[in-house]
Amino acid sequence: MANEAERPNDWDRIFADQGAAKPQYDTWLDAYRDYLDESKAIPVIDLGCGSGNDTLYLAERGYPVISCDYSSEALRRLQFFIPKPDTRHFNMLDGLPFADDAAQVLIADLSLHYFSWLETGRVVREIGRVLKRGGYLLCRVNSVRDRNHGAGQGERIEEHFYQVHGTRKRFFDQRDLLRLFDGWEVLALKEYEMHRYQAPKLLWEIALRNTKA
Repeated sequence: MANEAERPNDWDRIFADQGAAKPQYDTWLDAYRDYLDESKAIPVIDLGCGSGNDTLYLAERGYPVISCDYSSEALRRLQFFIPKPDTRHFNMLDGLPFADDAAQVLIADLSLHYFSWLETGRVVREIGRVLKRGGYLLCRVNSVRDRNHGAGQGERIEEHFYQVHGTRKRFFDQRDLLRLFDGWEVLALKEYEMHRYQAPKLLWEIALRNTKA
């Protein structure tokens, strides 16, 4: 998922290079099947769907899903492995194009770590607006220990936020996440290694319930 400082064509090129290849997802969402089951009649929002890993996971299990991304090419690719995907093309920094209380579950998998702290907070507030009271946010973000993917490298923009090889990347520790989601109910929080890419990736996984009034 790109931010305003990056050209959408860069992301379109990255996804175009993937061709019609079907994504290989991991099964991190298995742990949240009870939460997902509460959204059988309401589309799950996949915010920053990228290659479509989580969209494919959901579609194969019969969950309705709205796939969202800043890259039109990422959204176009979904048709290669999902029948008639429901997509939205937008920059999340401009707000989320959904009504208040529109979703029961929203997934943000490796899509919230490209922004300044203030921008990230604004996106999280938008997520809270779109989620119903008691709805769930299932999220994964870069860890500050993710050295293989740029943690602590490149030009420092602000704390835990760097320009790395032309891309802005934010990295989180536990304190950051608890501060970012202050007021939300934390249901799960863990740091672990993922093996989707050529080099192992350290990330945080967090599941939250929206407690807005």
